[in-house]
Formats: sequence, structure tokens, C-alpha cells
Amino acid sequence: MSVKLSSDKTVAVDQAYYWRPMQTCPVSAKVQLLGRGGVAVYGAWDGKSDWWRGWAPLPKVPNDWKENE
Repeated sequence: MSVKLSSDKTVAVDQAYYWRPMQTCPVSAKVQLLGRGGVAVYGAWDGKSDWWRGWAPLPKVPNDWKENE
């Protein structure tokens, strides 16, 4: 596993996973967005805003965690 804690142990960071460039972000789809202030949020990019520095897809939920339908 390539996850490390920050020196103050308040943030876990995957050392092998990086934010993706905004030009590759799907427009109007729910993703994680990294703002210029360094705060990440869930949202949808409009394809125009230059506030966002990068994006990441949402993690997949394992099948055994899903409720029986």
C-alpha cells in the first residue's frame, strides 16, 4: 500500500495517485475537484471555470459492500 500520513498525522495521501489535469475532466459528471485554495470537493465541472486545479474520479464501491437489491 502506498498511503502515507502527513507529518502531523492529519492527512492520508496515496503516494501513487495524482490529481488529473482539468482538460481531461468530463463535463457535468460528479467528480472530486481540487480548488486553487487547496480544498477538494465533490462536484461537477462546467468545462469553463478556471478555479479548479485538478480532478479525480470517485472510488468504486466493492460489490460485497453494496446492499442486496
